[in-house]
Amino acid sequence: MKTTLKLLTIILSFFTVTSFAQSAKVQGVVTTTSGEAIVKTTVKLLNTNYGDITDNQGRYSINNLAGGNYTISISAVGYASQLKSFELKKGQVLTLDFRLTESSSQLNEVTVSSEKRQEAIQKIPAAITSLDAKQIKEYRLWDITNLTAIAPNLFVVEHGNSTSSNFFNIRGVMGFSNEQAVATYVDGVYQFDYFSAPPLFNDVQSIEILRGPQGTLYGRNAYGGVVNITTKQPGNTPSGYAEMTFGNYGQQRYTVSLSEPLIKDKLFASGSFTYNHRGSIYYNEFTKSGFDRREDYSGNFNLRYLPSAQWSLALNVKTENDNDKGSFPWVGSIDDVFSKPYQVNTNNTNVERRNNFNTSLAANYYGKDFNFTSVSSYINWHEYYEGRGVDYDFSPLDALSTAPDQRQHIFAQEIRLSSPSASASKLKWVAGAYGFTQNLHMITPTFYGPDYVQFDPTSGAPFTTIGNSHGNNKGYAFFGQATYSLTKQLDFTAGIRYDHENRGLSQYTDYQKDPAPATLLTPNADYRASFNAVTPKFVLSYKIQDNMLLYGSYARGFRAGGLNTNATDPAQVPYQPEHSDNYEIGWKNMLFNNKLKFNLTAFYLEQHNQQISTAMDGINALILNVGEMHNKGLELEVTALPVKGLQIDWNASYSHARYASLLLYSAEAKAVVNYKGDQPINTPPVSSMLAAQYTYDLAGSKQKLAAFVRGEYRYLDKYYFDFVNGLSQPAYSLFNAKAGISSKNFELNFWARNITDKKYVAYGSFGTFLLGSPKTYGTTLIAKF
Repeated sequence: MKTTLKLLTIILSFFTVTSFAQSAKVQGVVTTTSGEAIVKTTVKLLNTNYGDITDNQGRYSINNLAGGNYTISISAVGYASQLKSFELKKGQVLTLDFRLTESSSQLNEVTVSSEKRQEAIQKIPAAITSLDAKQIKEYRLWDITNLTAIAPNLFVVEHGNSTSSNFFNIRGVMGFSNEQAVATYVDGVYQFDYFSAPPLFNDVQSIEILRGPQGTLYGRNAYGGVVNITTKQPGNTPSGYAEMTFGNYGQQRYTVSLSEPLIKDKLFASGSFTYNHRGSIYYNEFTKSGFDRREDYSGNFNLRYLPSAQWSLALNVKTENDNDKGSFPWVGSIDDVFSKPYQVNTNNTNVERRNNFNTSLAANYYGKDFNFTSVSSYINWHEYYEGRGVDYDFSPLDALSTAPDQRQHIFAQEIRLSSPSASASKLKWVAGAYGFTQNLHMITPTFYGPDYVQFDPTSGAPFTTIGNSHGNNKGYAFFGQATYSLTKQLDFTAGIRYDHENRGLSQYTDYQKDPAPATLLTPNADYRASFNAVTPKFVLSYKIQDNMLLYGSYARGFRAGGLNTNATDPAQVPYQPEHSDNYEIGWKNMLFNNKLKFNLTAFYLEQHNQQISTAMDGINALILNVGEMHNKGLELEVTALPVKGLQIDWNASYSHARYASLLLYSAEAKAVVNYKGDQPINTPPVSSMLAAQYTYDLAGSKQKLAAFVRGEYRYLDKYYFDFVNGLSQPAYSLFNAKAGISSKNFELNFWARNITDKKYVAYGSFGTFLLGSPKTYGTTLIAKF
């Protein structure tokens, strides 16, 4: 293996310009506020491979640097991280000492990669919420559905016992067709489908939530925003932990994570594995037993190689397996949800299986004249249902069920060039290209059992129809964005992206009536369509002070179009992309020596050509571009440390979302009606999350023993389940709590979620409804090494 690495290093050295005259150096000492050395502090220059770990005296040294402008990041466990920008002249030896304050007395200076480079979040002119690994643990975020109200105007639809499908809603923009409206990225790789994004959080380092269209840098379906998930990356410091959780409903969850340098300063590896099991919440009246069960495991593995100071290679592999019994425990009416909570009456087991494999290779070059990034990725996922699948008659009758079996293979490649990390130029830029190919195969048997004759006596049931479809989608994009410093305080940013997609689908349907073999019901049909989109972005930002930023922006996003395979009119086969225009003003502040963060955002958003499934003739439902939605609102984010050990996080949002036009067929009027003035579904006008945690450090403890108590309050205003605003969930509140003790090497905590056992409808659509999660509680033990 070492021979292979040497050969790779030699090859890459041909593309690396090394100047031995680059003898500049930055060095210093990292201490506490009382002057004690902090050992094993991570010191890193952002957007480079350069870094160091402090020694026993707290000293660090970063050598062989070119002259230029850098930002240094200082972080140590238990202390508030710091960022500092500085100019380094050619051949200079610069001394920068840092005094770190305990994290119980000062907020972290957070970096994010939302602009495709590492930057301080408070200096980026955009509405971004970032959660680090510590916050993810404190909130006890295990999967995507836990994110509702973690950021302003963020709503995630809980989909019952299924881990497969996850629907994000940001600022009232949500996907209702086959494409997402909020793009999900995991380790820089776009997740194409509701079902392909790994919904279980395994060894996650950070979650960034970007609100508003991000089409310029993120492209397709970054229409309402982006959720950017990054897993922990290995380095020179060995680390690891083991975690065990036990709770009610038979909850068990185990995680092991290890990170190790294989070759110091060259090759690093990390891996984590999580197993999760939960017993029944729902009771099946038909079988007189528990209906549901969740069982899943996931793994995340990273290999990182630094062949030189300019190059880095990172290989990531993720795997996930879900085995969910009793997925989609729907009932047929909203009244039944409350009259018989957590009960179903069905003859089906609704067992959903899902296998997901993600891998990517990222190559980064940090050069004198430019930086280069390449991200190559492959996604392979398979979802299927056992037996007769999901019960669609919601009863013990053997009438109607379906068991779709779908597979996808996705290859994607992104290449970026950007201004060099140490550039002293007033112009910062990034440009690149993106391409993908997506192959889909889906088999959808629909079972019409012998009891179906009760609904349609002339149907000839029992029989089965089997839909077979093959899809092939391809696309490419070119994009660029540049920021120019008009003055030391005033920056102007402009960006643009062009996307092109080709979509193709072939499908046919078989008919089978036992014991006869299947025969062709509808012949094969081919469908083709092409779509284009241009998404610009403009930002003007003004730095009032070093810790205070004011900005205004305009951005456009788009959601890819698709194909109506059941359209009788050829003109209605393709449905067109949606577009969104977002106007935003933001004010970002870090005050009182980093003891208070105060961010305020105002926005106005227009959603054009919304894709909605409707039947213009009352019979044939199609996805059509029939919606025009406008939303305006305010978003507030506050984090405060009023006294040592007490941290308060509060975000709140208000939005006034209404349809300017919504043309839907009305069965009552027997005609198309404009539902202008209605609210979009799953969009509470007011939402809020308040979290407070008090940590008491036990003085004199060599193990840094501490006790903590935490409370969380989430409020969601009334939201609707249908476009005509006939069915809704009234406003409700949820309370979570946690308390425990921690030290350098372990943590033991006790937690409870939805303490009051509030009953609320989490999902409602097309005559299917289910409740959100009931009260859960448990204990978690973490050993760190």
